[in-house]
Amino acid sequence: MALSQSAVSELLEAFRAGEGVDLIRESVRLVMQELIEAEASEKSGTGPNFDER
Repeated sequence: MALSQSAVSELLEAFRAGEGVDLIRESVRLVMQELIEAEASEKSGTGPNFDER
């Protein structure tokens, strides 16, 4: 799952509004979710296998 343009816009707006702690928390959450999904895809064989280069 790629980060949508609207999610990026929301994060930037939160940062501009001075909600830095919440921005960092949400950013980390999104990155961790992306990593979990990438690993799950790799383990299930539905994602790219980068070991086969």
